[in-house]
Amino acid sequence: MALPLGHMSERLGNRFYLGLAVVLVLVAVYALVTGMNFGMKRQAYDLIIKNRFNTPAPDPEIVLIDIDEASLDAMAPQYGRWPWPRAVMAELTEALARARPRAIVFDITFSDADVYQAQADQYFREVVAATPNTYFPMIRLNPENDRLSELKLAKLAGVSRVERDAAADATVAMVVPYFYDVLDGQRLGTNNLYADIDGITRRYHVYREAHGYRIGSLPANVAVALGATLPERSDVLLNWRGPPLAYPTLSFHSVYASVTRPGSKTGEQFADKIVIIGSTAPSLFDIKPTPLAQLHPGVEILATALDNLRNGDYLTEVPAWIYLVVTVFGIALLAAAFVYNVDDRWVNLLFTLTQTGFLAVSYLFLNYSTLFVDLTAPFTAGLAYFTIARFYSLLITLRRNGHPLFSTALDTGRQCQVLYLSCRIVTTDKPTRGRVGRELLRRAGLTRYGVAAALIFKPAPLLYYAYRDTLLFYWLVAPDETCPALADLLHMLDTTLARLERRGEVPLRVGLHSVGFTVDDAGTWRTQARAALMEALALPEQAGGTLRATRAFAQTTATCPALAPSERLQRAGFQAQSSVG
Repeated sequence: MALPLGHMSERLGNRFYLGLAVVLVLVAVYALVTGMNFGMKRQAYDLIIKNRFNTPAPDPEIVLIDIDEASLDAMAPQYGRWPWPRAVMAELTEALARARPRAIVFDITFSDADVYQAQADQYFREVVAATPNTYFPMIRLNPENDRLSELKLAKLAGVSRVERDAAADATVAMVVPYFYDVLDGQRLGTNNLYADIDGITRRYHVYREAHGYRIGSLPANVAVALGATLPERSDVLLNWRGPPLAYPTLSFHSVYASVTRPGSKTGEQFADKIVIIGSTAPSLFDIKPTPLAQLHPGVEILATALDNLRNGDYLTEVPAWIYLVVTVFGIALLAAAFVYNVDDRWVNLLFTLTQTGFLAVSYLFLNYSTLFVDLTAPFTAGLAYFTIARFYSLLITLRRNGHPLFSTALDTGRQCQVLYLSCRIVTTDKPTRGRVGRELLRRAGLTRYGVAAALIFKPAPLLYYAYRDTLLFYWLVAPDETCPALADLLHMLDTTLARLERRGEVPLRVGLHSVGFTVDDAGTWRTQARAALMEALALPEQAGGTLRATRAFAQTTATCPALAPSERLQRAGFQAQSSVG
């Protein structure tokens, strides 16, 4: 398996980086168009929402009256466990209405009449009819059952016709309050929770359409009744106000006892408030998982949706094409860095900055704006590109070094040709020395066969400082690849000298050497390789000008009659008569 990878790296060279960029861009396009992001977008949203340092404050006008476990226990002796007689809700509604709240919103579906307490039901119906700022939920059922229903869409409050040819007798499968016929305007709205595929609630619907009608949600219809303008979208991504309980919450039994007491004025605290009556009691099962809590009360989710729609600060998602542009730009930068063999330190810095930038932008936008900028796609694409490209770069190096997993170059019986390029940087200026060294390493990375030798003396200070200004490169090839390897070497040297000449100085002494051997079990080839290595390292010290080539290198060059050294190399000293023995 490893050898084919080595052969592939030799055939493709740096073209692999361009191909990888194209493949990952196509994958990113497919993922963005189809929405197949393996849940990364949801996870990014959850992580940021849960860890924001700048969470928006809840609307101070929204107050919750909570049917909690304490209320169920306190009310049980007189009214029994849930459900309580409708007269309880009627009395509370009357008392709250006297305080003139902006709205009284029930997160309770009064779906069926109480056949055992018909008078209480009638009392509640009359109170609701006389209190125009009360709002109630209805539950949308499976649309497939619409044709079986007798409930007409046109008869429901909170429903509007959006198509001229919508049938007046169109029916809908819906659970509605038993007193729906006394409700008008926006006083009815759906209260379904549509969780994402992982079961987490992150959105709330603004409306749903059916048979040419638009059915508004409960928070959307309340927001409209209070003067808000709704977005032209069917769902909004919720801008949470924090973990539960984020809104001021009062226990039902204490509110009921205080506001229904004769002569009580405690209900005045609800003046100009939006009062939402619902339950956090686990036994009533109105609890859903959200990014902020596994047990998030439905009444809080309703309050959050109403808050978002009323104040217009629901989250807006960035169009997918922006993510595509960012992804292409990020991959293009990394691809250019690898194709042109930019210094590893700069590549690592570029990668770190882009990846950190993607995360920081996503996080900060959701802290300081209502934009949800999900950069998980460019982040993932960048991470995938960098990881694969780094592995491929290592693969190329191992292949050119003759590593047995990826190459057969040093197998017993193989004939090898090694071309050495030894470069000594002759300047005391540290920045210049670093710049010339980086240029040599970059150019070596752009060759087809060449590789830079490791800093074998680095652990030994004496030898390291003796050779720290000398860089050694070599081309390890089969004899039949000698001419392409020579052309590769000379091209690298020529382009490097051209670059240095444009900067105004060539602080280099260059040595060229060649050795051929056959890999044998006795280890003779190692002795030859070591001797050639030491001779190559010594060559720059012997060079009278810029370049010095051994007779062995000149003889190897002579076997490639089509090889024509450039004028620049000839000026530097690359001539047959200058060869040394």
